Amino acid sequence: MDSLQSVLPKVLRKRGLYAHAQSAQVVHLAQQWLEQALPSLAAHVRVHTLSHATLTIACSHSIAAQECQQVAPMLREFLARECRGIAIDDVRIQRGRAEDTRYKIPFG
Repeated sequence: MDSLQSVLPKVLRKRGLYAHAQSAQVVHLAQQWLEQALPSLAAHVRVHTLSHATLTIACSHSIAAQECQQVAPMLREFLARECRGIAIDDVRIQRGRAEDTRYKIPFG
């Protein structure tokens, strides 16, 4: 019997979802790493996408963007270790909306 670890990639490839699943994994791991590396700025930093080997991070504050720029090489090293076989050539920091929407409760 095949293990889930060997079956899941086959199924995702068959359905055309493998690249999307890899990108989602990279985004999730990068967000976790940034929350641990920059805990005081976590509400101002959101990892958005991995597209064409470029990881895009949105920062709602200029200080958060500056701090992200400084830790970007360490983030790339971490992702290279954890996500073997997934190319990440660049980390792009953008100013924009990055507030944490996961914990907000809508009113009304």
